[in-house]
Amino acid sequence: MKTKQILRTMAYSFLTLGLASFLFGCKAQRVDTQGIMGQVYWVEGNLMPSISEGNTVPEKPPREKVKRKIRIYERTHINKAKMGDLLFTEIETPMVAEIETDEDGSFVIGLPPGTYSVFTVEEGGYFANVFDLDTFIQPVEVVDGEWSQMEILINYKATY
Repeated sequence: MKTKQILRTMAYSFLTLGLASFLFGCKAQRVDTQGIMGQVYWVEGNLMPSISEGNTVPEKPPREKVKRKIRIYERTHINKAKMGDLLFTEIETPMVAEIETDEDGSFVIGLPPGTYSVFTVEEGGYFANVFDLDTFIQPVEVVDGEWSQMEILINYKATY
């Protein structure tokens, strides 16, 4: 009887030790010390350079701060996304995070270090208009302990 009790106590001790080692032995990645922060703007209309009567330059439509849902994916190559007329319709890389901006379009999201692609969610698809030299879509790098600044200009209804 004592042997069973000793074995049971030892089993619980090993289980408790193993669980404690797992919980406290793994280094957790803090995501509140680095990530992406930025601002989302909307612009539409004629942004073509022009001169009107009297040699005056007409005012261009203003950029408006807008509220949007933002989706952050693993770094996405152009070959891993399907493009519709103006928007991406499908993104094949895994989504990492999603956030809704404040009313004024500002956002802050903590992320682990890495390189990501950032899209806004629009009616009918996803928008991004920046590509790097290797044709990765709207890439942003998050470095350990730093906040990456980003400005997103949604301009698929603008003419340049």
